[in-house]
Amino acid sequence: MLIFSRYTYWAGAMVALAVLLAVVGRAGLLDPVQDVFLRATGPLEEGVSSAFRPVANFFSNVRDLDRLEQENRRLLSENESLRNENAALRGDSERLREIEEALGYVGADPTTEQLAAGVLSRIQGPLTRELRIDRGTDHGVSEGNPVLSVRGTLIGTVIEALPGSSFVRLLTDSRSSVAAQVRGSPADGIAKGDGGALSFALVEGDVNIGDTVVTSGLGGTYPPDVRIGEVTAVLGDSQDPFPTVRLQTTVRISTTRTVLVMISFTPARFEVED
Repeated sequence: MLIFSRYTYWAGAMVALAVLLAVVGRAGLLDPVQDVFLRATGPLEEGVSSAFRPVANFFSNVRDLDRLEQENRRLLSENESLRNENAALRGDSERLREIEEALGYVGADPTTEQLAAGVLSRIQGPLTRELRIDRGTDHGVSEGNPVLSVRGTLIGTVIEALPGSSFVRLLTDSRSSVAAQVRGSPADGIAKGDGGALSFALVEGDVNIGDTVVTSGLGGTYPPDVRIGEVTAVLGDSQDPFPTVRLQTTVRISTTRTVLVMISFTPARFEVED
């Protein structure tokens, strides 16, 4: 009970002191004391601020770094989107150029009916080279149709025609062989694929580096005088009856997006007798 009385007196005294200070302060009687107090505690406040300023700067820098990181991620994302859009535009431009070349070649040779087709995929193995194109039997494509580049170079033949797409075996496939000859020369032989390149085998006649090799039309598998490639090497001596001849095609299959299908030509083995 005595303790409670002392606590009551102490609390009442504090309240009275607070009220007194408020009244005196409002009257301006404490201004001189306040100035002295502020001058006395000013250096202490400045010291405390200086001590904690590096900490404040650290957290401020952390926030700035976080904002910079977020901005950097946003810029990287925008940059990637722009690169993708640029690549798509380049691809569309390249496809348009190929289509224009195809139209020019088709228009220059009105004797044959040729269909422009887009490359869907490339199938490549150790000895296999094939394409899948976006035209099939619904568009007039049939097995055995020769397939050309947009500039008229032979690149393969249709081996399977589906309603909406077809598979093309390229000349560089190890299973491909074409009766061929040197343009403007009686020299002839067989152009064969070896899984990535072309050779001119069983050649009879003189062959020189730079000669243009075309289809001969023998056997009726391909029309005559379709460009295949150029001779890049002739291996063997003059006594060799069948020298090894290397051919180089001018077609870059890895970047080709458009091809031409000669739908008006049917190989002899596919012709149906009336």
